[in-house]
Amino acid sequence: MKLTAFVVAVLTLVVSTAFPPLALPWILLLVLAYAAYGVLRSASGKLDYLNDLPNAVRVALAAVGGYLIGAPLNFILPSSGIFFVVLSLYLNDEYQRRALSSLTEGKRGGSVALLGIDGSGKSTHAAFLEKWFLSRGYDCTVVPFHRYLFVERLTRKGGERAPAEGERGGNPLRPLLSLADNILLNLITSLGVGLEGRVVIYDRYIWSTYVKYRSLGYPVEPLSTLYMLPRPNLAFVLDVPVTRSMEIIRGRGSHIRYASEVLTEEKEEYLRIAASRGYPVIDSTRSFETVQEELEGRLESVFPTVRRGRRS
Repeated sequence: MKLTAFVVAVLTLVVSTAFPPLALPWILLLVLAYAAYGVLRSASGKLDYLNDLPNAVRVALAAVGGYLIGAPLNFILPSSGIFFVVLSLYLNDEYQRRALSSLTEGKRGGSVALLGIDGSGKSTHAAFLEKWFLSRGYDCTVVPFHRYLFVERLTRKGGERAPAEGERGGNPLRPLLSLADNILLNLITSLGVGLEGRVVIYDRYIWSTYVKYRSLGYPVEPLSTLYMLPRPNLAFVLDVPVTRSMEIIRGRGSHIRYASEVLTEEKEEYLRIAASRGYPVIDSTRSFETVQEELEGRLESVFPTVRRGRRS
């Protein structure tokens, strides 16, 4: 399909340059011809829009791009033409099919973040929510935001270690590296989820990195605006007392044992974020089933069950 799009762009450039009045009819003819080709190629004799429409879109983009490249006006139109041609070459057919499928099936994709201090049940509830979304016909993925793409490897090479209990502060470059890492991870995992009807559950979020660094005394305040800029579609703060958090942490052999002051600062910051942005605060000291039911109840109206008779 990339070769087809490239040939269409070149032919349109030639036609629009040699015969300007024929440029727009040529573009329309190409798109209609390719759609007709899809109909003839179909075994059922009907247009399979999930397969043929995405290819027709790529042909249209290539044709428009070829026309704009030859436009004798200013820099904007030719540069826009190059953009359309590149888009036609790399706009994945499968991505378009998933987007069309999500529209016909009634899917509403998006991102959900679970926040809270250590021991509040974020990871466990995220795993159960993933199963819940899958049962409703959604493609769903859990992204653990406390795992980095490259920061851990860089800091290990630099000899940095995790802070000991009661220790505060650290390498002033780490918050900046973590910000770049987190933004990249967020882009990779969330781009296009709404159109494709997919759901991403974030076990912690970019804000969690900021909250942790702030409570540990890192010089992160100048970066606060950038850390707090990205937003998921929905977020929930799972709230537990600091004493309970510390009890759970002590039961985890390899977990970093943060001081109560650190956890208290984190808890207060999460509650402040929830209040300022209108996110629900859920009492996570209740039974697991009760908390899970509340999460599912708040999500089911936003993410309706996929219509029957359709596959996710």
